[in-house]
Amino acid sequence: MPGTDGPRPARSASTGREARRPLVGGRRVADLVAAIALLTITTAVAVAAGWGIVFLSLAFHSCSAPGNRCDVTLGGLVVYAGPVVVALVVVLAVLFAVVRMARRRLAWPIALAGLVAVVAVFSAALLLMGSAVTHGI
Repeated sequence: MPGTDGPRPARSASTGREARRPLVGGRRVADLVAAIALLTITTAVAVAAGWGIVFLSLAFHSCSAPGNRCDVTLGGLVVYAGPVVVALVVVLAVLFAVVRMARRRLAWPIALAGLVAVVAVFSAALLLMGSAVTHGI
């Protein structure tokens, strides 16, 4: 076989996969439990946030009142795109957390970041909807 004329140089344990210290024992179990618990909480919060964003469309019922102004384009964008963005955040958080679990790396920070991102998307939707509906009197 070409290229196998001599012995291969020894690889150092400070590079490559050997350099990573695998999670073992209690640390591994604690990481799995924390990541799964956080992903479950993230999913529940995402369902509530998605429905909450849809219910923000009720703010447009006050548009016919005298002195109120509504930006229907911005409000429609928030109501329709908000739940999609929330779902995308959850799917990405679960995907990256599972990949990190499979590679025996810490996964709970990814799950926590997903939870924070869902709350941030909901907060942004609230702010955008607040700017879309202006109460006059």
